[in-house]
Amino acid sequence: MEGGDFVSTKLFDENGHLTDITIEALKNGLLEDNKLILVSDHICNCENCASTFADSFNDNELAEAPLGFEEEIQGKIKNKKNSDLQFLFYSLRVSIAACIALVFVFSNTLNFAANTKVTQIESPNLSIVNSINTDISKFSQKIIDMEVFKNEKETK
Repeated sequence: MEGGDFVSTKLFDENGHLTDITIEALKNGLLEDNKLILVSDHICNCENCASTFADSFNDNELAEAPLGFEEEIQGKIKNKKNSDLQFLFYSLRVSIAACIALVFVFSNTLNFAANTKVTQIESPNLSIVNSINTDISKFSQKIIDMEVFKNEKETK
């Protein structure tokens, strides 16, 4: 897009590059929407104009960081270092625990524990449970008999 019939002559010089007035208007946000689109498109395609536009800013025109920005970034860096350190200690604890577990598995300690004789565990006395089950069964049978007897009376 180095010039052409549809490009305004006010925006571009005779070589098809942005004029100094156009660059200043672009910096200050004074271009109309249609002209802004043409100029932006040209800057994207022309290294010379992009370089001229970038060099047009003085050091005092550049935006300053907001108040507290540096402290916020420093705090985030410190938090990142702290979280990395916490992760390192956590990893160290997990690896030590895994090593201790492996020592137990492959040592004679577990074999000794596995080979010790365990006293017999006596099964619980279930006679009380059996008597309760018998009583519940008898009670259920009485309820069934009463219902059957009641239904027989009603049908007669």
